[in-house]
Amino acid sequence: MHLILFFNGWGMTERIINHISSHDNLDVHCINYPYNIENIDFSKYRRIYVIGWSFGVYYASRFLLKNKNLNCTSIAINGVPYIIGQYGISLKMFQFTLKTLSLENLKKFYLNMGLSLEYFDKSINLDILKEELEFILNNPITNHHSFDYVFLGKLDRIIPYSKQLKFYKKEVSKIITLQCDHYAFKSFKNWRDIIGKENEL
Repeated sequence: MHLILFFNGWGMTERIINHISSHDNLDVHCINYPYNIENIDFSKYRRIYVIGWSFGVYYASRFLLKNKNLNCTSIAINGVPYIIGQYGISLKMFQFTLKTLSLENLKKFYLNMGLSLEYFDKSINLDILKEELEFILNNPITNHHSFDYVFLGKLDRIIPYSKQLKFYKKEVSKIITLQCDHYAFKSFKNWRDIIGKENEL
């Protein structure tokens, strides 16, 4: 049995990955904010894949640094461990997003991600979204985990492709470029498209 720990993006739910088909020998855990991982017996899995998307890359990196004893394959999708700064979102834009957060502006964010508004939930708790932004703002990281490979969307309007590429070129990561928006999961039909078809499940 294999395990995927999927660290989701800001304000997202498992709905965004529900269309990705799985395999009988694969458990998929979608981890949303506050990204608590409890009651998982890692010892029963032969292999663990840690996948972070968008802001989830920040949380995946933190998890991997704290769990160096686990034998994990790590994958980043359209995100960097340092969300705020020269490789991610500018501090000014991040603070502006926090200050002006509203349902209307959140809809614009979805569209900029390339995510259909059919995923938009009008009852979403804006206070929790603000809480997460404040957490990231107040808890910058000074160290990060180097991912084994990354997927970068050429059309990303949230975290520009050029910034992410500049960061990951300094790493030992294998870089896979996709012609996609920030929401990359229209490019994947099966988890094997992400973890690699050469990996036996």
